[in-house]
Amino acid sequence: MASGADRISNLPDVILHHILSLLPAQDAVRTCVLAQSWRHHWRSTPAVRVAGCTGWAGGVYTFGPFVDGLLSARRGGAPLESCDFELDVDLDLGPYDVPKMQRHVNGWIRRALRRGVRDLRFRVSVSSTPRLPLTLEDRPLVSEHLTRLELVGVQGNAGVLDFSCCPALENLVIEDCDVRSLEMHSPSVKHLRIRYCLFYSNNRTWMSFPSLVSFEFITNVGRVPVLDSLTEATDLKLSAYPDLYVFNRDLEWCPTFSKLKTLVLGYWFVSADLSALVWFLRHAPLLEKLTLKYLKVDNNLTKMGGNDKPLEQPIAASNLQIVEIKCKGVDGIVLEILEVLNDIGIPQEKVRVQVSGRKLSMNSHDSLCNCHVP
Repeated sequence: MASGADRISNLPDVILHHILSLLPAQDAVRTCVLAQSWRHHWRSTPAVRVAGCTGWAGGVYTFGPFVDGLLSARRGGAPLESCDFELDVDLDLGPYDVPKMQRHVNGWIRRALRRGVRDLRFRVSVSSTPRLPLTLEDRPLVSEHLTRLELVGVQGNAGVLDFSCCPALENLVIEDCDVRSLEMHSPSVKHLRIRYCLFYSNNRTWMSFPSLVSFEFITNVGRVPVLDSLTEATDLKLSAYPDLYVFNRDLEWCPTFSKLKTLVLGYWFVSADLSALVWFLRHAPLLEKLTLKYLKVDNNLTKMGGNDKPLEQPIAASNLQIVEIKCKGVDGIVLEILEVLNDIGIPQEKVRVQVSGRKLSMNSHDSLCNCHVP
């Protein structure tokens, strides 16, 4: 075979399309000039990866039309498995950039959904002061094919946070977003992650996800949402700022977590009487692994209401295999947690204490009392 033979072009189209799908969209489109046979390959890639628009000559004024054309020119029968937008938007060009970019953004999302995308990731970083998320259209997303959705750096209102028109959606990630709705719901989502988001400061958002299996709620700001329909969850990871004690109050209205096997609690579970911790141990009969992440306790945390005394009712967590306590140092609260675990019959050999990256021996209560961490 001649040394200059074109072996890549002889590969099956499905392989060529896969290779192009690994490239940023701009580079994938440029391959159309390689040869006549490459002219339309980019239109059939199973994945589209868009990055920009900082660095583009003309900014949003040239980047926006490029992405419009990219999505419009796809071949109708070509399946779109994933669409990944990683946008860093510099809004120093002028005061009209925000509405122009928002029109483009909303059009791209709707067009990708019409193309039958299954995995849609939309991340936006806007270089502005104060922080200025891009606002999504206030109407529901509609797709029979979408199974995973990730939204980062946007503002969602009531319409777009209603996911009932996406019956196949199972994985939902919302990060660094402004949540401007009193309701969020989906009958199909099984895995939900909400991190670094801004909620209303004077109203609570009602969240209904009846099919939820795993849930992460970490380091968000504003009033804590009302947690509904979490009884089917098998894996929960809950964390918030220490003053969001309203979580504890919500627990009083929750039934038993009959399927919960893995639980991670951070910050907020350390109320003045450890009531949230005891509540989960009492209402999660199949719990197998419990991880407690404790940094520093606010002594003003509010206890759960009522006359419920944590240790007077029976504990249901008979299947518990391991308890991990991750902390900066062994203080009075850590010792109190250990005492609670001991009182409810959890053997010391099932408890592990990790202080600043190193594990401590659980040979005796006294060994922990005498432990000093620099």
